[in-house]
Amino acid sequence: MDRDLALFRELEEGRALPALRLYCWDPWTVSLGRHQRPEKALDLDALARRNLPWVMRPTGGRAVFHAEEITYCVAAPLEGSFAGGLAGTHRSIAGALLRFYRALGVEAELTRPAPPEKLDPRLPSPCFLAPGEAEIEWRGRKLAGSAQLRGRHAFIQHGSLPTGPAHLDLASMLPGTDEHRIHSREILASKSVSLREILERPPSSASLMEMLAAAFAEEFRLSWGDPGV
Repeated sequence: MDRDLALFRELEEGRALPALRLYCWDPWTVSLGRHQRPEKALDLDALARRNLPWVMRPTGGRAVFHAEEITYCVAAPLEGSFAGGLAGTHRSIAGALLRFYRALGVEAELTRPAPPEKLDPRLPSPCFLAPGEAEIEWRGRKLAGSAQLRGRHAFIQHGSLPTGPAHLDLASMLPGTDEHRIHSREILASKSVSLREILERPPSSASLMEMLAAAFAEEFRLSWGDPGV
């Protein structure tokens, strides 16, 4: 994510081209949105007992457990396909994600739910429970979580695409009682979904990243750089 932030700064200065980076995490890691406070958002002792690291994202949003998943980062100038403001940029990228999921045979849909109240990003709720600008869902359950960092001339958007159910274990790393953690896991399981729960035999991570890069290229008719590792 330091590389993502460096790319954003280069784009702000006009010294880089639009890019798509795709990667997995080793070791599995928790990331927090740039406005969150670690001591409030996480049970840091629980992470230490499991020898799990945590990092701060340059983008917003809330806690994500990067386990069985693919992380993407889109970095581009605020022009052309991405000139429509925050919501418009989310929707543009959602178009590529819809291409990706539908190529897999997943009946994904784009929805824009109206939450009953604005959620405080400093609260310790998982990213997959927070409403977004443009949600990708399967049968009412969230397929991807995303957040942005926007500057004067450029932006980056991070997204997490679960391939397996390990992201649900974030609930055990949140502050609160055991009862609260169990309840959080149940809600998270009901509100989010992974590819392994939908597809009998999902492709390998390498194949999924190739398909995802192709979906972005088709959606925006752009030649992306090296998608990263």
